[in-house]
Amino acid sequence: MLIAPAYRAKTVDYDQTVTARTYTALEADALIAAALWDEDQVIPDGDRSGRMTIIRTITGHRSAGDTERRTLRRTTRLEPVRPPRRLTARQYEDLALVLARDARGGGKLEGGRIAAGIASIPPSATTRLVEHGWLAVDPDGAVTVSYAGRVAMTLHEHQAGTGYIGTDKWVVDAFGVGGWEIGSGLFVARCSCGYRSPSRFDDRAMAQGASRGHRMKHLRAAFDLTG
Repeated sequence: MLIAPAYRAKTVDYDQTVTARTYTALEADALIAAALWDEDQVIPDGDRSGRMTIIRTITGHRSAGDTERRTLRRTTRLEPVRPPRRLTARQYEDLALVLARDARGGGKLEGGRIAAGIASIPPSATTRLVEHGWLAVDPDGAVTVSYAGRVAMTLHEHQAGTGYIGTDKWVVDAFGVGGWEIGSGLFVARCSCGYRSPSRFDDRAMAQGASRGHRMKHLRAAFDLTG
């Protein structure tokens, strides 16, 4: 079975002990799924790095005789081994093929290739997807798109940016003479998915913030996070 690290992780434990390790796609998926189930904080970064943070918070007494309640946090920072922006259009299509069968258990690893219904992904492409941590392979050969793969797909779908809108206009004076009147430029947030912000901004930084907000909305949806 193909196995490759998907994330590098740094954990600061409740007692401030720091540990580092790597997670395979299967291990990372289990970690993230457990955090979501326990309602820990799962916070994807709003940029295109694919990084995320998991925060578990506990509150209680440190001992039976302790009258003071304390709040402690354990923070795990996950960084993908392969940058998600390297996902190609063909790899995106292959991941979409597997993701479309998610409700039916995903694909099946057979002879080095992934069978997904009547379609399949060849061995060379399968190896690259697994090595990048974008597919999780169960011991029985079942293949699903990992959380790392979902993030990579989301970033491929939502390449957000900003655009510039001029506000010059043609003005005709009382004598019937026309001319261009220079107006201040405005900025708009936009995305490769076709999204354009309904608001226009005087400052590019504000438009960039709106673009990040749009991307973050979809990154959170990749983890079934709402609000």
